[in-house]
Amino acid sequence: MLHQLSLSTADLSGTELRRDFVTDPAAEDEGYIQAYDRTTLWYDAFWRDGRVYLICPKLMNFLPLIKAAKFMLDGKPAKIARLRSYRRHDIIELESRWCPDEISVTGEDFEVATPVSLTELDRFAGMNAHFTLSLDNDPEWIRDFALFHRKTQGLQAMVLFDNGSTRYPLSTIEDALQDVGLKDFAIVSAPLPYGRVSASNSSRAKFLQVALMNVARLRFLGRARAVLNADIDELVWTKGATVFDKAVSSFLGVAIFAGAWRYPRQGLKPTAVHNEHDHICNERIPCPSKYCIAPQGLLHRLSWDIHRLTGLPFKKKWLHRSDIGFLHCARVTTGWSGKMRMSKDWKLHYDPETCALLAQAFSVQHAHNRTKLAA
Repeated sequence: MLHQLSLSTADLSGTELRRDFVTDPAAEDEGYIQAYDRTTLWYDAFWRDGRVYLICPKLMNFLPLIKAAKFMLDGKPAKIARLRSYRRHDIIELESRWCPDEISVTGEDFEVATPVSLTELDRFAGMNAHFTLSLDNDPEWIRDFALFHRKTQGLQAMVLFDNGSTRYPLSTIEDALQDVGLKDFAIVSAPLPYGRVSASNSSRAKFLQVALMNVARLRFLGRARAVLNADIDELVWTKGATVFDKAVSSFLGVAIFAGAWRYPRQGLKPTAVHNEHDHICNERIPCPSKYCIAPQGLLHRLSWDIHRLTGLPFKKKWLHRSDIGFLHCARVTTGWSGKMRMSKDWKLHYDPETCALLAQAFSVQHAHNRTKLAA
């Protein structure tokens, strides 16, 4: 089974066309402008169920150009069957009875073409799966995350989008996941602009993550049994059944839950592994919610977002589960966001309950694997 996959991305950098900014660039710093995606037309093109899907950043000023453009599938004219617009991404659908090898679009002052990928829906069908976006995360963290959720939650598959890691090749991630015990996993290369929050604290310019979540939904995991949305630094716990079972058995087919920060003891190095995070700080507020969803359930048409499903009021307390949560490991981080996650001035307390939870997954055998990976 091929574990390393790619996206079919269309880019307009060879033209003079540029995407408008969502906020006034004069009000933003240089970092915001550099991180903004001005040229990607679509992140991925794939065929499923009689249609070619194009998962795009917000089209914005590109939209009228796209509507007037000429689409071709293997050299034959094609029309847009549907265009769905969301807060941070757009989806274009073109009807096609077969899976074409190539899609091209020609408009005023631009012409681009990419291959059309097949979906991997059957590959992950019926599995308890997870997806995430990762950049330069320590392979040991990725291994630990997978191992923890396989042992405690019955995780069977992972789809990891790699956002252009430079510390190692994708084969290093493949090696880290190879002997965890998953039934399958895919590492999808996605070296694309991530974007930044604007000065007005708006996240609308961060197109990539949400768009890739819906690549996961439509191309990879749409027939999975249940899908967990969690980052590599977040370890999900449950009381009773697994998070996947709870999502599948719920009326809506989704389980929504909040997290709480966990820390290693003071004095450790700036980064730490998951199983060192056995301390709590009573002064920290809960983390934003995450979820696990049955993608063929009642909410199968809803778009996936970082902390919510589009159209579902996640802030309503009655939707949140008290029998599910996650440990947000403060020092499992590359420091990419620049936010302070731990201070030497905080009063931390050892938490035996957290320690017991971590011990369920991180055994002596795992310690041996860690040494082997480091070597």
